[in-house]
Amino acid sequence: MLKDEVLFAWWVLSSIPNIGSITLNKIRERLPSVSALTECSAQDLINYGLKTELALTWQQSRQLAACHQGPFLRQSWDKLNAWCQQPDCGILMPDDACYPRALSALRDAPIFLFYRGNPSLLSEASIAIVGSRNPSHYGREQAFTIAQQLVISDWHVISGLAIGIDAEAHKGALNNSTGIGKGKTIAVLGSGLEAIYPSCHQVLADNIVASGGLLLSEYLPDMKALARHFPRRNRLVSGISLGTLVIEAAYKSGSLITARLAVEQGREVFALPGAVSNPLSRGCHQLIKEGANLIENATDIISLLNSDLAIETRACEEEVQHDLLSSSFTTKSDTPKLEAHKSKAAQLKGVAQTIYVALDVVPTAIDSLVNRTGLSVAEIAQQLILMELKGQVEQVPGGYVRL
Repeated sequence: MLKDEVLFAWWVLSSIPNIGSITLNKIRERLPSVSALTECSAQDLINYGLKTELALTWQQSRQLAACHQGPFLRQSWDKLNAWCQQPDCGILMPDDACYPRALSALRDAPIFLFYRGNPSLLSEASIAIVGSRNPSHYGREQAFTIAQQLVISDWHVISGLAIGIDAEAHKGALNNSTGIGKGKTIAVLGSGLEAIYPSCHQVLADNIVASGGLLLSEYLPDMKALARHFPRRNRLVSGISLGTLVIEAAYKSGSLITARLAVEQGREVFALPGAVSNPLSRGCHQLIKEGANLIENATDIISLLNSDLAIETRACEEEVQHDLLSSSFTTKSDTPKLEAHKSKAAQLKGVAQTIYVALDVVPTAIDSLVNRTGLSVAEIAQQLILMELKGQVEQVPGGYVRL
């Protein structure tokens, strides 16, 4: 199946008014794979829960555009195709290898991620740095320096290309001590990639791509920035990274929203303390009171994340050793699949056991797991990552299967 056919089918569906990300994801979770939409009829989508009038509109619009009889839709599609032909530009969908796995757990995960630059960075270790658009000199210096230190230690830096802390983090990553352009950074935008916002950061955006970095957006390339885009942008910033660092944030700010999204997504949150007399310190101090990690430099961040990784790795090794020892005392007659699953479920505890029992040998979507277990999306997503590391489950098109 050509990716263009798959992309076209989803693009037409997403272009219909009143069909948003949550509806698109509900349909995606019912399909065996993203590409299966190309084989669907309007009745199939109705069976998947889409309203009849919307399903019929999708089928008719797709047929008209394919036959060059829907001028507006076809022109828009041709324009998008032309953009994709530019160097370093493209679109990621949930089945693509570079699509961030953690985002698939979101109820409103983007069906399309438009990129310019190197999408393979999305599979590598990164830290998000967010903060005030009007930081102090101290805040600017710390954002620049910590980003610089992170890339020297082979971590990528993610931010939102905004004025202030975001910009300093991107610049620090690009100007590390090993030479200008050696660091890689990812900018997640609240606008399309051909409508850089703020416009004064066009040169910075170009430098990010030229240095091997990445620009990312869920919005069509020519989409202008709108206020409602930025909270949605923030969930991508926190979701793609392993942790989020907040540097200077007012008590009520978008940066605190990003931090709380990170917690919901099972990510670490770090906060840089500041002067108690500075209003921009209040948000960070509140995060620390709520349990965020107090850090003073990049080394603190890396040490904390490496410690978490070591614990997970050790747990994986112990699980593997246990399985090997158990298997050495098992005969072939004792290992039909059903008994193996019962045995493995019995070895698990707590949330892991609950999720494992709720899974099947056919793909199960996260929304279905929420309904079956009563657990939150964040709890399930975090546990599934650990279970996949231990070889207990596997992510496949359409959801997760138990092993």
